[in-house]
Amino acid sequence: MNKQLKIGIVLNTAWNIYNFRLGLVKALLAAGHEVYAIAPVDDFVPAIEATGCQFVPVQYLSRKGVNPIQDMRFGYELYQIYRSKELDVVLQYTIKPNIYGCLAAGRAKVKSISTVTGLGYSFLKEGWVNKIVKLLYKTAFKSGTRIAFQNRDDKKLFENLTLCPASKTTLIKGSGINTSHFKPIPKQKTYDKLIYLFVGRLLYDKGINELFEAAQKFKKQCPDTEIWVVGAIDDGNPSAVNKEEVAEQEANGTIRYWGVSKDVRSIMQEADVVVLPSYREGLPRVMLESLAMAKPIITTDTAGCRETIQDTKNGFLVPVKDAEALASAMLKMYNLTDEERKNMGKVGREMALQEFDEQAIIKRYFEEIQNMTS
Repeated sequence: MNKQLKIGIVLNTAWNIYNFRLGLVKALLAAGHEVYAIAPVDDFVPAIEATGCQFVPVQYLSRKGVNPIQDMRFGYELYQIYRSKELDVVLQYTIKPNIYGCLAAGRAKVKSISTVTGLGYSFLKEGWVNKIVKLLYKTAFKSGTRIAFQNRDDKKLFENLTLCPASKTTLIKGSGINTSHFKPIPKQKTYDKLIYLFVGRLLYDKGINELFEAAQKFKKQCPDTEIWVVGAIDDGNPSAVNKEEVAEQEANGTIRYWGVSKDVRSIMQEADVVVLPSYREGLPRVMLESLAMAKPIITTDTAGCRETIQDTKNGFLVPVKDAEALASAMLKMYNLTDEERKNMGKVGREMALQEFDEQAIIKRYFEEIQNMTS
């Protein structure tokens, strides 16, 4: 890309931009482009602005609300930003920026790449909301220039449901992982117990119920283990686990709950195995972090998750919603030697370097931008 462009990056939180797209922001700035981060204001704005990127706040984005008037106001707000900043390209992520951003970009005659980072509760749950979301996607993606998917399953599903034509779709495997930042780090402490770690929002569709059930079964057989849980209890989400249930599981010794961590590496380096029994993902960030840190994994045979595993090589694959199989995989992992688990971790690290390194993902976005602006 020789031409200098004005590029917007739109997400549902500034935290999201900082955590998942800062490498892309820096690469675009280094290539001489003007970059605008567009999101609601939160504590991460100063860190984003410190890169030299301009932050543009949005007022009307309600992440979980279903008020159509507010959503239309958000769409109009994006349209005004795209026009006033005279953007050449917008990169949009997460459900509402994808839908209303596509409509705004079409109207403002701005090229767009919308990345479907996962299908979310409203898409997966049958009912009237599901029907409306599909209709919104179909309408919005007519205005989008390019629609990127993080895994083949989601891409195929959208094409089969005719939510967007195959000619507009492409595959970009996740947000990428900084393999210099996330790398194998020796343990700081010596634990007598084998530690299994779950990292993610505490949602039923992340497989939390199955994790609790499997943990209870597994710990009866192997009491010299710990199951650590790290992540937010996402109260506003209809799929959220309630605080009382988490407290109960901790009180009966099934899990150890760490709350939210600002630096997941410090906890992950102490773990022996990382577990994600999710029902469906875009491309789970925690699995990429685990691979990069050379941790063996246990995850489900579902969209997004299966992209991160070679069954029995870097971990074990289990069916979705199957606590029995999950407990069995945890036992299999327990019965391996330290050396065997270490070798699994090495295979995962190699996968992270070959397939998911942040630089490879950034290169893909540069290629897409080049194709649509040359």
